Amino acid sequence: MMMGYGFSGPFGWLGMGLGILVHLAFTALVIMAAIWLFKTLFRSGSQNEPRTDALEILKQRYAKGEITTDEYQHIKKELE
Repeated sequence: MMMGYGFSGPFGWLGMGLGILVHLAFTALVIMAAIWLFKTLFRSGSQNEPRTDALEILKQRYAKGEITTDEYQHIKKELE
């Protein structure tokens, strides 16, 4: 008669339970990595827009004469 360990290994039900937990943890990590990758790849570039918008507003204010050349240059340095 040949005795084998079967699906759960030499630990019986405990081995099967630990195997399920490891499998669920791995699946959760894969799903989280996929979500992170999706968000990173399809980000709308919103980090650069406020700075670009601020520079455009600054240029418009300078063109309208609302600020002086010194103020323009000082604010531009701060934004960059």
